[in-house]
Amino acid sequence: MGELSYYSDNNLFGSIVASNMGLTSLIITTIIVMLCGWFFLQRKTKAPLPPGRLGLPFIGETLEFMTAQKNNNSLAFFNSRVAKYGEIFKTNILFAPSISFGTPEANKFLFANENKLFQLCLPSSAAKLLGESFICQVGEEHKISRHTFMAFFGASSLHNFVPRFDNATKAHFQQFWEGRDEIKAMETIQHFLFSLVMDLFLSITEGPEFHSMQHDVEDYINGTFQLPIDFPGFAYHKAKLGRDNIKRTLDTIISRRRKDTKERKVEMYHDLLSFLLNTARDEEGNPIKDEKIKDNIAMLLFSSIETTSSTLSMALKYLFLNSHCLQEVVKEQMEISKTKDGAPLNWEDTRKMKYTWCVLQESLRIQPALEQAFRISIKEFEYGGFTIPKGWKVFWSANRTHMSPQIFPNPTKFDPSRFEGSGPQPFSFIGFGGGPRMCPGNEFARITMLIFLHRMVLNYEWCMVDPNEKIYVMPGPTFQKGLQLKLHKK
Repeated sequence: MGELSYYSDNNLFGSIVASNMGLTSLIITTIIVMLCGWFFLQRKTKAPLPPGRLGLPFIGETLEFMTAQKNNNSLAFFNSRVAKYGEIFKTNILFAPSISFGTPEANKFLFANENKLFQLCLPSSAAKLLGESFICQVGEEHKISRHTFMAFFGASSLHNFVPRFDNATKAHFQQFWEGRDEIKAMETIQHFLFSLVMDLFLSITEGPEFHSMQHDVEDYINGTFQLPIDFPGFAYHKAKLGRDNIKRTLDTIISRRRKDTKERKVEMYHDLLSFLLNTARDEEGNPIKDEKIKDNIAMLLFSSIETTSSTLSMALKYLFLNSHCLQEVVKEQMEISKTKDGAPLNWEDTRKMKYTWCVLQESLRIQPALEQAFRISIKEFEYGGFTIPKGWKVFWSANRTHMSPQIFPNPTKFDPSRFEGSGPQPFSFIGFGGGPRMCPGNEFARITMLIFLHRMVLNYEWCMVDPNEKIYVMPGPTFQKGLQLKLHKK
């Protein structure tokens, strides 16, 4: 009985073990099947990456794009890929996998999701030169800084500067255009804008600081977005030296300004520097540090001159090539001039320059001052049926909507009437960007360009020496020969 009991107990134990092992196997098998099914469903339901090609390892399609851009033909780069892959495609530009999309709806989506799905992404080499300027900031820090600068560059603030701008413009034409039969217009316009912003930013109109900074700003503009070769003789190295020289000069000016303030001479200054030193505050409510002030003034000197000079130069080109448009501008400006009796222009006068503003916008549509920019995705998301991975760049281009025949029929034709009335559909014209990162100086640019054209068309007739003069983009559009014009004084 003992042996029988022993064997019986062992058989019972074995049955229990076998039963438990079978149950465990069943549970494990079930879990594996469920996990496999879950992964399968995930793989099946996750949207694919957009079609396209990443090109060569590391380099990608960077060289092809930069060549097209330099030759003012970046649109061909985009159009060839849209034709092959559709409106959304992947590529590799500036050594990073990137997604390109370019419809008004896509532009709206991009601008509306700043700091939610996207953040600004500048080339690291350019970011080093731009330093602590607000253009490099993201998130709440950028929002507060932008609000600060909009307090100075907004319409309500610039309202009182219009007569000052007009007097400076008249003085510029008398000094640099009067008595000339021929002129390199783009270079001369850049000098005009440098004079204007040096006055507006620093209340400096002449002297050693003016002339040294003019040279340094030119180097800064020409090299910031070039290949980051920090070696003597290369544009990026010159930009770095120019930036350092600008900041040293600003150190001297800031020290002098503080001394003037202490001695109660501040009432003589009505400029950006006084605003930043005495009124503006950072994100913590403290006075802005000198380093940030210097970086921001240097950056604004750069951006104000580069973008505005290219748009004004393009406007002179298109007005020469479209005489009927020029006649409309002259007619509009003469009507305004009749009411002035020699007095400088004011804010209300600029609001009457509706057709002239259409001309400037159409110039900016055909030849954007900033053709494209990058954002970086800060989380993975889906758009248009495709997955946009976290960390990939989103590459938007103004040309993709500006030159779309579906949005702007016959897009290469210069037609300012496109901007009359309600104008083009929203988010199709993005010459000043959009959303939280829209150019904060667009009102300043509008006023200065309108005043310049007012004085230009009332005093001069002009013709291009070479109507087919080649335009390069590096990174902003520039004329190969500087936009050579023959002048005739009216």
